[in-house]
Amino acid sequence: MEPDFRALQVIAEVSLGLVGFSAIIIALSRSKEGFSDPDNFRVQLLNFAAFGAMFNALIPFAIFGSESLEISWKFTGGVLCLYSAVGLMVFPRKVFELRRRGYATIFPIPLIATQMGVFIANFVLSGAIVLDLVDSKNNVYLLCLILFIVQSTVAFIRTMFVRVE
Repeated sequence: MEPDFRALQVIAEVSLGLVGFSAIIIALSRSKEGFSDPDNFRVQLLNFAAFGAMFNALIPFAIFGSESLEISWKFTGGVLCLYSAVGLMVFPRKVFELRRRGYATIFPIPLIATQMGVFIANFVLSGAIVLDLVDSKNNVYLLCLILFIVQSTVAFIRTMFVRVE
């Protein structure tokens, strides 16, 4: 089953819009002191998740049709799995460091579990695509990209409305 290219195009466009909004946030809220550490983290998470959704939505356009369908899914799922693994290696460490430095109220454990849960879910689901453990690879892949968009949106909203005191 080939991916739904129309849905992938919409996901890429929404992701690009989130990245554009983050650029507006950066431009409008930039002060001489720069971003606070929590705001810096949230903007990095926002951009990482939005770029992840965007690039992973564009990869199937280049991959599918060139090889067998099975190899295309393994490659596409593998890229998403690797991207999620990088997020798991970087962001939990950063957010727990921020909690230790006194920002525990800004980063409560349920929020951290939700945000990092997206990386875990995407890692597991994309790994299932690579290992051919799911039948509807298209739906699982789209779910992973939507999870990245949700993660990016949460980071965007928190950057806009949850300020450091």
